[in-house]
Amino acid sequence: MLAALDHDAPLATAEFLCVDTETNGLGGDLCELTEVGAVLVGGGELHDRWETLVAVRAPLSRGIQRFTGITQSMVDEAPPAEATLPELAELLDGRVLVAHSAAFDKRVLCQAFDRAGLEWPDPPVLCTVALARQLHPLARQRKLRPLAESLGIEVEVSHRALADAETCARVLCALFPRLCAHAGTVGETLALLRSRRRRATRAGRTD
Repeated sequence: MLAALDHDAPLATAEFLCVDTETNGLGGDLCELTEVGAVLVGGGELHDRWETLVAVRAPLSRGIQRFTGITQSMVDEAPPAEATLPELAELLDGRVLVAHSAAFDKRVLCQAFDRAGLEWPDPPVLCTVALARQLHPLARQRKLRPLAESLGIEVEVSHRALADAETCARVLCALFPRLCAHAGTVGETLALLRSRRRRATRAGRTD
């Protein structure tokens, strides 16, 4: 049984697992996880890294193989989700899940856990897109690479899970001092972003 994260935990000492997923490029029930990368962040610094390829049921299209660099032979030799995702669940234990456009990665992971017959650990989730809207509002683009570059982060590789997870982690670290100025605990951080979403929703209704 994994431990729930205390939302009163001080932000300065909390641990974050920055995660990125790659998929077969299909939507809905046809979407399959092909790769997961994760980077542990604590105290505004990067620590451990973890990655795995994941076997798929249906053949990958040539287009997605070119886009991600993940080939059919790579996933053919990869372990199944039920063998790799328990390790990810352990990494998430007591930590905040961070991702860029986090709703997508959470949806992909929840679906993969369900298919593998595993319980989703349901960690608190922090989205670096939402963080950037709140803390770096002058950034013209909020896609991962241009956002990172606007923060002075050099990006060499994109569309592989560990590389994108590391870029996400560096974005989090760049924004971390600003975040600590606005929130003292994990719970206050999540509330800050929820209030930002509510304001955006109300503004949209009045347009």
